[in-house]
Amino acid sequence: MSTSDFHTSASLSALGVAVGVLLLGGCEGNPSALEHSDELEVELTIEPGHVHILQTEVTYTVDVHDHHGDPVTDFVSLEVQRLAEGSDTWRGTALELAGDQYVGTYMFSSSGSYQLRVAGQRPEDTELVVLHEVAEPLGVARAHAEAGGYRVEFETFPGHIHEGDPATTRVWVMEQERDANGVRPPIAGLDVAVHLVEEDGSVFHYSAHEHEAGEYEADHEFLTPGACQVGIQFTGANGQPAEAAFTMHIVHAH
Repeated sequence: MSTSDFHTSASLSALGVAVGVLLLGGCEGNPSALEHSDELEVELTIEPGHVHILQTEVTYTVDVHDHHGDPVTDFVSLEVQRLAEGSDTWRGTALELAGDQYVGTYMFSSSGSYQLRVAGQRPEDTELVVLHEVAEPLGVARAHAEAGGYRVEFETFPGHIHEGDPATTRVWVMEQERDANGVRPPIAGLDVAVHLVEEDGSVFHYSAHEHEAGEYEADHEFLTPGACQVGIQFTGANGQPAEAAFTMHIVHAH
């Protein structure tokens, strides 16, 4: 997938797929069948096209036109839905009308490949209707930073964390440059510490264990909703202390 803006459009006729979605703090249900026959032209733009978890705020822009080419702006609800590879649950990001376009933002918390589609509900609809399915999946990479002469990548499992949830923080330390096979060699045998500062100022410090060569992890129960500052501390390539910093967000339990 190109790192340039991500564009897609589709002409719709006699669509027979829809979704019934219940929004509960960002968690939604699965598709149900619904007949819909309006002819609409839908264009979805995603900026930027190169996405990292925790670091890239994605902007979705959706343009909808009728068969006359006139903008359609009467949606009761319009959203971009995503399906993570290996999951059977579609989750949506609500869009707001801005002029003749619908716009919304989202920050991914788990890396991987995502199928995307646009779903909307007009006044005559009883449920959200799938308007457009994107042909190519969106690839989302782990958060990363450069520190101590190395590349450091970071992710939590799960990525979407509620207050009170236990989670695994995982860190990959590797060479900055790729080898002849296109792979960054892992840096094994480091003493890696994970330093966490939650929204309420609580501080936690863990000694990470090496799960695999160059892959380090520590477990933590996140107690406070809001921003959590993460510091990954280790000895750099020059023998000096180094730290890579990341910010993650904990949501209220629901």
